Amino acid sequence: MIDYKAKIECKASYDVVVAGGGVSGIGAAIECARQGARVAIIERNGILGGGFTSGHVAPPLGSFTPNTMADELLKKVGVENGSGQSHDFEKMKIIISKMVADENIDVFYGCSLVDVVKKDKNITHLIFSTQSGLKAIEGKIFIDCTGDGVLSYLAGEKVEYGRDDGLVQPVSIMFTVENVHPDQHIVCYHEEMDTVLENGNYLALCREACKNGTLPPTVNIVRLYRGVVPTERMVNATQANGVNPLCPVQAGKAQALLREQMEQVVDFLKTTVKGFENIRIKNSTEGIGVRESRRVMGEYVMTAQDLLDGKKHHDVVVHNAAFCIDIHNPSGAGQSEQDGCPKQSQPYDVPYRALLPTVTDNLLVAGRCISGTHRAHASYRVMNICVNIGQAAGIAGALCVKENVIPRKLDYKKIQKVLTDKGVELFN
Repeated sequence: MIDYKAKIECKASYDVVVAGGGVSGIGAAIECARQGARVAIIERNGILGGGFTSGHVAPPLGSFTPNTMADELLKKVGVENGSGQSHDFEKMKIIISKMVADENIDVFYGCSLVDVVKKDKNITHLIFSTQSGLKAIEGKIFIDCTGDGVLSYLAGEKVEYGRDDGLVQPVSIMFTVENVHPDQHIVCYHEEMDTVLENGNYLALCREACKNGTLPPTVNIVRLYRGVVPTERMVNATQANGVNPLCPVQAGKAQALLREQMEQVVDFLKTTVKGFENIRIKNSTEGIGVRESRRVMGEYVMTAQDLLDGKKHHDVVVHNAAFCIDIHNPSGAGQSEQDGCPKQSQPYDVPYRALLPTVTDNLLVAGRCISGTHRAHASYRVMNICVNIGQAAGIAGALCVKENVIPRKLDYKKIQKVLTDKGVELFN
């Protein structure tokens, strides 16, 4: 490890430092501050919210119990859980910024993690880059909400990457098209949701276009979600396989490919679907959308069978989460599951142990990089579930500071009490 002492004078010190201000990061930081901790967020981009905002991911997916952070956010943005309705990204930007400001959370924008400083088994400082060079931030508890497990990796935690052959789910760019004719109501949320058009079945037309080269070879379904207004659709179709999202060069090449695919998808829709003749791209995500990278191995490793069985845990901190095992094919088009359709989970619990890495004492993990297998991750990686995982981690972080204990020594029942006092059902 590099000796930063001669280079960096630490002037920032907090109770809890949240690395990453995306979906799980805002859940962690806001809830942690509400529990009385002094909180900072280190965010590499210039905006908070991740998939909710700059990530341009809609509709928000993943079932949850009422009175959670996901419930609060969707109500504020005016979207009903499970409605399939996309949310207004600009409105969500305002909502999240206000929530963070109301809790007096300090946000370090445009800052990327470089390294950590540890003493024995505890992190003392995070080292991050700024426009003025390297800086340090001190904390008592740290929460890794980077999605890519960057903080945990730098801290020496055991991480896994992708499936057995080393491939991760493909990266994509989601975008919105406008000028859909108001009489055309087609939506396509998944591989089993078909629509009969004048010129054939929509899903069959997608597959044929993939085969004949009208669509890219990795795109055999063009998913269409209801937009903010009836004449818009969110499009989830582009797909770049074999990309390591942790490699900046590969990520750059993937973005060029995906933006080219956007035009192919739009041309397909214009010529195939009546009412889409005049569509145009309204907006899109700022960068590539990453579904999967590192997973941080913790005290409990969630498995796909846990999800399929709807497994319950004594140390539950996210209850009745539910989403299909949604593995976009890392080596081809469509889904990687054997029959081409994702397996549906039963409502399952996320245990506190899956948020506890095994090496570093004062570190928690939240969001899509918690402890689980490649297939399990494909379900809990979605936004509504991740923000609630972040909420639980934020409660844990604040309690650890109050009681001066490390996360693995914290009584999980105290996290549960905070949640149930908010009206969150954990045990039905």
